[in-house]
Parts: sequence; C-alpha cells; structure tokens
Amino acid sequence: MNSILQCVFATPQLSDYFLSHFPSDKKQRKTPLSQSYYELLQSVKEANGVNQVTPSDLKQAVSRTVSEFRGYGQQDA
Repeated sequence: MNSILQCVFATPQLSDYFLSHFPSDKKQRKTPLSQSYYELLQSVKEANGVNQVTPSDLKQAVSRTVSEFRGYGQQDA
C-alpha cells in the first residue's frame, strides 16, 4: 500500500483537488473511501515528514469497498 500511496500523493492534480476543493464537494464527501483518503492526506501534510502516519482507516475503507483487499491487516468493525 505504501508504494501506491506514494504514487498517488505525488499526483499534483489529485492532491490539489483533495486539499482545496474536496472539503466543499458535498457529493464526494459522502463517500467513505474519499473521506478516508482526504483525512490521510491531511495527516501526511500536517506531519510534514516529522511523524509517522498509518493509513489504517484508508485500508479499512478500501477493504469494505473492494472484497479482494479484505484480509491482512483487516479489523472487523
């Protein structure tokens, strides 16, 4: 997951959208997966390379959305 997130975070258009437009996009905010990604992106931005950030909530949202990703690291909610 780490390598995928590094690539996604390095996509300027996607990061710019989530950091500037996502908070006001009510339709997208209703999606748990996009909300989890936004919260992770915010955490990474705030950590500024100083603190470790764990993508557990995003992993759980992906697992609930796509059954192939259920399993390792999955905690039942």
